[in-house]
Amino acid sequence: MGDEWPPPQARLQGILWRAEGHLLRREYGQAARTLREAAGLGDAELVAGLRHLAAAGWRAENGQPDRAKRQLEHARTRLARFLPEAHGVEVAAVVEALESAHGELA
Repeated sequence: MGDEWPPPQARLQGILWRAEGHLLRREYGQAARTLREAAGLGDAELVAGLRHLAAAGWRAENGQPDRAKRQLEHARTRLARFLPEAHGVEVAAVVEALESAHGELA
């Protein structure tokens, strides 16, 4: 009986929803930590894009606007194919929320 519980896809879904909430609440460090839990569960490109988004927000809030802009560009590139929504995560909304919170990055 080697079945994983909950199944990897269900674990990934929960992680993505938690990360979405953290990003919308501007909890960028927590979002990045949550997304680390997704390693090996699938949709690596989506997860990586969301981690870049979290890094952009964190860097913007910590006085590193140039590095934040680079991270945001990486995020936009990786997340482009997942717009506007993927796996129940409003990808366009989380990108827009970060851009609205940190207008200097847009």
